[in-house]
Amino acid sequence: MKQKAAHTASEQIMKLVHSLGLTSGERLPGERDLAERLGWSRNTVREAISALAARGLVEIRMRSGVYLCDSGPDAICTGQRSCGDAVDALTVLGPALVERVCTRCTDDDHERAERVTARLGRALVDRNPHDAWLGLMAFYGGLAQSTGNALLEHSAEEVATAGLRACDVLAGNELPHDALQTFFAAHVEMLQAMRRRERIQARQLAEDSLTAFGRMLQVAGYAPQEATHDA
Repeated sequence: MKQKAAHTASEQIMKLVHSLGLTSGERLPGERDLAERLGWSRNTVREAISALAARGLVEIRMRSGVYLCDSGPDAICTGQRSCGDAVDALTVLGPALVERVCTRCTDDDHERAERVTARLGRALVDRNPHDAWLGLMAFYGGLAQSTGNALLEHSAEEVATAGLRACDVLAGNELPHDALQTFFAAHVEMLQAMRRRERIQARQLAEDSLTAFGRMLQVAGYAPQEATHDA
């Protein structure tokens, strides 16, 4: 919960930075000022600033303050490419995982996948790309674990990490509501096909849902237009 508060506060700080029109090298408002503006405790603000510094978005200078690092067009484009690459990799890996485990899943495996999907649905309510990516990769990471193949598990972990870093760098925009609904509806249909053990249909629905997820990130500015597959 504490980590979640710091993450939310860090996103709000970057939104405030953008609204103030601060540019690289300029000083952020002080810790007390940020706490009052955003309604967080000073400890939470301090943790949020440390997280931003760890991501290279701000620089903490002793006895001077916190300064905005270079987050111009080059940094944004790099983040978009990284996010696009992560979604592209998941669009290749995810449907293959679905097809592989579809006819092998036990009832317990299906129930576990449904619980993860329920958590994903709750995470989508806030339209936060960080939480959406975490929820989606919890689902596909679980599928990778169920294969018993360490290389597939590692691949899913690498994709998860790459996408998470990119979402953090580009933090700010909410995910569009209509696109979220399109993605989640396809994801739930895929889950139902898996429950029926319809391997081919489940794979196609996985492709559809991940394509919708990629387009959602494009609309929100988290991935370049050419980075995801067409349906």
